[in-house]
Amino acid sequence: MTIDKQKLQKLLWSEVASWKADCGEWKHNAEALGEFLGEQTVEEVALELLAENEALRKDAERLQSATAFVQKLCDSAGKQPSVATGYLHDILSAMSKGEQP
Repeated sequence: MTIDKQKLQKLLWSEVASWKADCGEWKHNAEALGEFLGEQTVEEVALELLAENEALRKDAERLQSATAFVQKLCDSAGKQPSVATGYLHDILSAMSKGEQP
């Protein structure tokens, strides 16, 4: 899913602020949010964003673990880790996109 998260955030905050203030802008803000989301509900978008966030968290954990592993290998071999960790980052990045490294 590709969504303009900054625009979504602004729309959500304006709707929350209007609702809390109980002002007439609330309906306008709710309509703008509905137009932005199209066929999806706020709940569906939130669940998709949570799933995306979880996948990114797992990728970050894998990258940290792999980087630490490469660092240990390089330390034990007396080599500079920058080239190896850069290559490893490229591989993990390609894997997260479903590409073959």
